[in-house]
Amino acid sequence: MGSEVTDETNGWQEAWEAAENGAVAVMDCHEEIPCNPCQEACPNGAIRVEPHVCALPRLDPGACNGCGRCVALCPGMAVFLLDRRERNGFARVTVPYEMGGKPVEGDVVQVVDGEGKALTEGKILKVRAWGGEAPTLLLTVRVPEEVALKVRGVRYRLIELDEGLEVENAPPLLDYPICRCEDVSLQNVRETLRSGVRSLLTLRRATRVGLGYCQGLFCQSSLREELAAAAGREAWKMGSFRVRPPVRPVKLGRLGGENA
Repeated sequence: MGSEVTDETNGWQEAWEAAENGAVAVMDCHEEIPCNPCQEACPNGAIRVEPHVCALPRLDPGACNGCGRCVALCPGMAVFLLDRRERNGFARVTVPYEMGGKPVEGDVVQVVDGEGKALTEGKILKVRAWGGEAPTLLLTVRVPEEVALKVRGVRYRLIELDEGLEVENAPPLLDYPICRCEDVSLQNVRETLRSGVRSLLTLRRATRVGLGYCQGLFCQSSLREELAAAAGREAWKMGSFRVRPPVRPVKLGRLGGENA
């Protein structure tokens, strides 16, 4: 046997042997939580979650037709397909893919284990989509047989970042939203300060900064610096916003006693 089978309790030994004749599902679920989409997805009843919904799924490899529905619909990405029909030291593994970009058949990718660690390179033999408007892609990758049971995903494309600019060489931002909750720009605040405003309270009344969802939690330090620069004072002396309840938006109906 080219790869070590370590979990016979979940049908790995039987699945490994059955994979010599075609694709078969391998269950790698270890979470005893209420979850049974794999059982519902299987058209042949090969997967059973018994005696209760929190039990680990069990697979009957003899009843599995390798359709891949369980692979696509498992929310924990804990199922993959194994196909050992090549019998030449290589196996085919089908895993779900929900990252950006669209893999193409023939691409060479990195295959990774359950912790995201690179195992080796593999060639994409088949790409198919399963689902509606936002389908899950199922990638069938050809890998050396000795790592077949360890493959849990692929790293399709490494992001290449441009060389970053040194801070002293980066062009300054002339304008940006300083209060994102109320969409108030830096230039708007500076124009208000040029009109003579010298307190956070007046600045809030004039521009609505700090009146949004976060009530100034994320913007008031920047506003204090702008206010201090305009007033010629130290930022810590410019005070702070007073948080007014309710902190989170509440419908008027709830304040009036309605349950809706």
